[in-house]
Amino acid sequence: MIKSDIIKIPFTTDNNEIENILRSKGIVPLRWAVVKVSENALEISVSYHCD
Repeated sequence: MIKSDIIKIPFTTDNNEIENILRSKGIVPLRWAVVKVSENALEISVSYHCD
């Protein structure tokens, strides 16, 4: 099954760091997009496979 979530992570402009943060949360993204930016955080819309 494919699931989509909004994940809040610390602010970064590095795509590799974003993907590493997602993987550290057990998420291997199919796709992701920044949907909200604040001074200290990003909100990421992410789709991924889950069992």
